[in-house]
Formats: sequence, structure tokens, C-alpha cells
Amino acid sequence: MKHLIIATALCVIPVHAEDKPHPAPAAEVSLPDSSIYQLDSTWQDQDGKAVKWSQSIGTSRVVALGYATCKGVCPRIIGDMRRIEQALGPESKARFTFITLDPEHDDQAALKTLSESHKLSQRWDVLRGDEEDLLEIAVALGVRFDRLPNGIDFAHSYLIATVAPDGRIVHKWTDSNEGPEASVKALKAAENP
Repeated sequence: MKHLIIATALCVIPVHAEDKPHPAPAAEVSLPDSSIYQLDSTWQDQDGKAVKWSQSIGTSRVVALGYATCKGVCPRIIGDMRRIEQALGPESKARFTFITLDPEHDDQAALKTLSESHKLSQRWDVLRGDEEDLLEIAVALGVRFDRLPNGIDFAHSYLIATVAPDGRIVHKWTDSNEGPEASVKALKAAENP
């Protein structure tokens, strides 16, 4: 009987040792199929820092495309994005992202000048990337653009996209005659579900 108790105890010890809880592996964030944060692109901002879409998870964004030397709709787009920023107030953690359609000419210095001339806050990323990444984000956002015959200017959509913290586009402001109210409402709803 004594041998049976010892044998049973030896069999039980390994079972208890294996029952110890193991740390759970870090959960991967599940993004919706439509999330722009699934795009594997890296951009350079006005300060020369890298900005990756995949590292934006959890951050809401207001995104538009244009270019630094634009004298047409781009200043209006930036102004309307600033209206959204003012309406949201400082409690919002949203980032404001202006992406150049002209990475060939809009180098870091041009992006910095654009940022300074519009008095953009620290919440802004003025970005440039390669042509492939630019086309990818333009398609994802639904922005159409084409270089004009003068080789300098672009024809492009008026579009300001509101992006939820999971990378879903929750609103597109496409009519410059409208105000920022719908964008602000969509962003607040996305940040406080």
C-alpha cells in the first residue's frame, strides 16, 4: 500500500506542474477588411520621421491628398481640415494627415514649408511616400488624380476622409460647399462608440 501511495503521488506531481497557468500570448488586433491600417506603407513626414499605417492602429485620422504648390483646392482642403480640428477640440486624439500627390517635387523641406505656412499644429502629419504607396492610398480613399499637361499641377478630387481608430473610413467629405459637421460627428462616434 505504501508503494501505491508513492507511485500515485509521483503520477500526480507532473500533472500539477503542467497545470500552472502560462502567460497568454499577446492578442493580435483584428482589423476589418476595409481598414487602411492594413496597408503596408511607410511615409516620411515634414520632420523626416517615418509614419507607418500599420502603427496607426488605435488612432483616428482625418486624411486628404494634395500637393505643396497647389494654388487651387488644396489650401481649401487644409483649411477645412483645420475646421474639423477646431470643432473636435483638444480632447480628441485624432491626427490630421495631408499626403502629397507629388513626391517627386515635394521633398521634406517643401512639406515643412507647407506645414509652417498653414500654421499646422503638432497633430498634423504632412507626408510623402513612393508612387506605389501613393496609388495604393489614393485607391483606398477613393481619390482620383492626374498630372496636368504642364507637368507641375494636378487635377484631383476634393475629398477629406475621416478614419476610425481601427482604420475604417467612416465619412468622406466630398462637397466643398458643405461644412465640417458630418465629419466631426462621424469622428466623435468612432472615438467614443
